[in-house]
Parts: sequence; C-alpha cells; structure tokens
Amino acid sequence: MAAIWTAASLSSAVEAAPLSDLSGGQTGRIEFTSSTPDHRWALIRGRLGPEVTVYGDLLMPTQASSGKVPAVVFSHGSEGVSSLYFDVWAKALNNAGYAVFVVDSFKPRGEDRVTGPAKQLTWNTVANTTDALYALKLLATHPQIDSSRIFHMGWSRGGQALLDAAWPTYQQHVLPANVKWAGSVAVYPGCNMRYRVDHHSKLPAPLLMILGEKDDMTLPKPCMELANEYAAAGNPVSYKIYSGATHVFDRLNQPWKKYNEGNFNLCSMDVRMPYGTNDRSWGPAHDKYSGKTFTDNAEWNAYVPKCRQTSWVTVESNDKAREQAVKDVLAFMKGIQ
Repeated sequence: MAAIWTAASLSSAVEAAPLSDLSGGQTGRIEFTSSTPDHRWALIRGRLGPEVTVYGDLLMPTQASSGKVPAVVFSHGSEGVSSLYFDVWAKALNNAGYAVFVVDSFKPRGEDRVTGPAKQLTWNTVANTTDALYALKLLATHPQIDSSRIFHMGWSRGGQALLDAAWPTYQQHVLPANVKWAGSVAVYPGCNMRYRVDHHSKLPAPLLMILGEKDDMTLPKPCMELANEYAAAGNPVSYKIYSGATHVFDRLNQPWKKYNEGNFNLCSMDVRMPYGTNDRSWGPAHDKYSGKTFTDNAEWNAYVPKCRQTSWVTVESNDKAREQAVKDVLAFMKGIQ
C-alpha cells in the first residue's frame, strides 16, 4: 500500500476510459493504453500484441512550481507496486521537484506479483518495457511536465525492462520521433540474460546502474561487465556499487531474510538482437560462462533451460546504501542538461 502522505495525491477518481493524452493536466490515478508483445523480437518488428489498459499514479512535486517540472516513470520489480516506490523514491523525488508516475504492469494483467520459482522464470518482461514506453509517450503531453526531462527508473525486473526501453531499437514502434528519455536509472537490474542492440545503435541518453555488492538475486558482475562494454563503445553508461548491499537494499525496515527465487544466474548470455521490421535475422548469442555460441534459434531455446535455477537469495535493508543511492540518483538526474 502507498504511504499515508500520498493519499491526497491519489484521491482523484479513476478515469472512465484510458487516456491518450494528459492535456487536461490530470494527476493521481491515470489509466492508459499499452500492449503486450509476445517477446522482444515481436516488439522490435512492430508486432505489439493485444492492447491492454494499464494504470499509474502520477504524483506531482510537493512544492508548487511556476514552470514545467521534470518527471520520472517508475517500472516496478517482481513484487509489484509496493510502499518502496512511494515511501522512499517518490517521496525523495517529489521533494526535489520531480513528478513521479508509478506504473503498475501486474494488476491490469491479473497478477499481484511474480515472485517465486515458477513466475520469476516465466513472466513476459516485455510487458513492463512497453508500459514504460507508453507512459513516457503519455507524460510528454502533460502541460505541467517538461517533455525533454522525463527520466526512467526501474528496479530488478523493472530494471531489466529499462535496459531494453533505453534503446531506440526497442522504442521505434511505440514512441514518436520527438519523444525520448532524458536518462535512465536501473536499480539492481537482472543482467544475466542480455538482449543487446548496441551493435547497430548508440544509447541516446545517459544510463546509471545502481548495484548491490552482495546481491545474489541479480548479480552485480554481469551488469558491471555490460556497463563497461557499453561505455568502451562510446555509450554514456556508468554504475555504482553499494558496499554490503543485498537485493532490495533500498526497502525500509526490511529484516534479513532468505527467499527461494527463480533466476537465470547459471548463464551470462549476450543475444544480439535484429534491427527492425525487415530484419529477419536471429542472434547470434554467446554464453560467457559456458563459452557456447549459438547461431540457431532452436538450438538457443533448447539451451536456455540450463540457465535457469532456483536458489535462496538474501534481502535486507541497508540504510546507508539507500540514503547514498537516493543522493546519487538525484545528482545523476540534475547533472543531465
């Protein structure tokens, strides 16, 4: 549930129909149309899948502004929309002058959360990616929001969705040419399965990865390697490692606990995605752990089950890391002109 301080912000009635623009300056709970592509290859090729009405909570800054304000779209993790997004991040960003749009990708599709061994390994994360892109497109029409300064933040699974949503190849069939992210922040994203497009495009806006040193759910090393490879090729990607931090270290009052979760941590896989609608290629893919290279889709699909495992992962609040992460994210966003 959202914290008490958000109650006034969320008190406006749910719209009777999904909105295609926010020219009326709407805030609070907002319904809008997104889609659910079958997979990443479908999204890149313009097969957006069935439309679905999703929603988000738009929270404006706590202090009135005489001009347009920057905004941040939130893509949640596998636990769904939780107090973490309101009590920690929306609160900090609102206080710093940012509007925040907390998008729910699960409940509109009949799920509260996708935690646990089975759902972690089978949920279609492309749904989270497309929701974020449609949310960006919608926010860009709001008269109180600076459309040139809309950022994206994603946590865990939402961070993995963000690593796709940041690239034009994944944006091309959803976003108009004049709409783009100002920057992106992936908070402990999953990086073991990487569906890369950097071989045919450059990242158009800065990207920061927030990683926990002791995260055993979304391992930091593959993200560090990915960030270093992106940066070496001239892409504006950086990362920060937080000492002693586990998965979801930014939660408030989370005692040390172990959860049995599904993950893909037995592989470190780069899949080289095709460019667009007319590119019928697949792959190739390479697993850094096994050294295997795949040029055939069927062969790769047969191997992917070997990447999956169920393992006990650790969660625990880390006040010092959380406070520093908030400072680092605010500095990152303010530093982008």
